[in-house]
Amino acid sequence: MKIEHPSKKEYEKIMQFLEESFDHSRGFFYLSYPQTMSKDTIDCDNVFIIREKNRIASLIGIFPQKVYLHGRQANIGGIGSVSTHPDFRNRGYMKILMDFCIEEMKKRNYVFSILGGDRQRYNLWGYETCGTNAVITFSQRSFEKSGMTQIIPTVRYDGSEEILQKIKDVHEEMPCYIKRNIKWLEKLFNERIHTQLYYTKKNGFAYVVAIGERTERKIVEIGGRKQLWCPLIYSLLKRWNNNAVEVLFPGNIAEFNILLKHAAWFRIEPFFMIKILSFTDTMKFLFGKDFHYDCMLKISETKEIIGDAGSKKIIEFDEKTWARILFGPSFTEAPDCLRKITPGQFYWWYLDHI
Repeated sequence: MKIEHPSKKEYEKIMQFLEESFDHSRGFFYLSYPQTMSKDTIDCDNVFIIREKNRIASLIGIFPQKVYLHGRQANIGGIGSVSTHPDFRNRGYMKILMDFCIEEMKKRNYVFSILGGDRQRYNLWGYETCGTNAVITFSQRSFEKSGMTQIIPTVRYDGSEEILQKIKDVHEEMPCYIKRNIKWLEKLFNERIHTQLYYTKKNGFAYVVAIGERTERKIVEIGGRKQLWCPLIYSLLKRWNNNAVEVLFPGNIAEFNILLKHAAWFRIEPFFMIKILSFTDTMKFLFGKDFHYDCMLKISETKEIIGDAGSKKIIEFDEKTWARILFGPSFTEAPDCLRKITPGQFYWWYLDHI
C-alpha cells in the first residue's frame, strides 16, 4: 500500500476530504485551526495519505511540537485529522497510516505522541487518556462572597504585534508550554473563529483567551501577572453581563490555588491521550536527568528499562498504565517506590490542540 504526501496544489481537495470524512461544515478546518490548516500554514510534508482510484481515501497528519517543562525541552508528535472517507472505510487504511506514523515519530526521536480521541479506538496503539485539567467555574457571586470585587480596565486585542509578543513572553513563564511564534499567534487571533483575546495593563500585564460566543464563552488560557488573574476574570464577567464562566487551567501546579480561592465549583479531569515513544526520554523530560530511582522501571511492550541499575526490584507495567501514572490525573496505580513522584506537570494548553 503506497503512502504519500499530498501537494499544496491539492489544498481544496484536502479540505473537502476532511469535511466529508468528519461531516463538518464547509470551512470548518481552516476557520478552527488557521495556524496549522490554512492554505499558507498546512505542512504537506507531515500529511500522510493513501489514495484509491486517484482519490484521497485516508489521511493522518503529524504535528511536531516543541514542549518545555521547567526549562527541560522535548520534541513530541501531535496526531490529528485521522480520517477515512466514507466511500473507503473498513479496508484497514487508518491502521496502516497509524502504524506508519508511529514508526515515523520514533525515527524522529519524538519523546511521546499526543492526540485527542476515543479511548477504545486509540488504545490499540498504546495511547491512554490522561492529563490533569482543572475546569474551574467562577460566578460574580463566588468572587463577591470570597471578597474579590476589584474591577480593572479590559482591552480587546486589535491586531497589535506588540501585545502578541507580550503574550508570548508571559506564556513562557508558565511551568509547561508549547513553543509558539508570532506568526502562529497572528493566525490564531486574527483568523480563528469564536476566539477572543482580552488583556489589561493595570499595575502590570495579564491576558485571557476566551472561546465561544456570548453566554457560551469559556476561558481556555490565562497568563501574566498572577495578582491580576481573578480581577480580570471578574471584570470580564461584568463586561459580558454573564453570571458565570468556566476556566480551563492546569490542575497540577501551585498556581491553581490562586484561582481556586475564588471558585464557585471545580472538577479535575483528563483531557488528552498520550503514547510513550521513549520511556527513558519521557522520564528525563518529566523529572529531570538527575532524578534518583529506588527501583527499576520497565515497559512491557518495548522491554525498555530505566532506573537504579543496582536495584533488584523491577516494576513493570504496560505503556497505557505508565501513561496514567506519569501524566495523571489518577496516581493510585503507582508502586510504593514511586510514591514520592507526583504525576509530571505536563499540560497541553487548549490553543495548542490539533
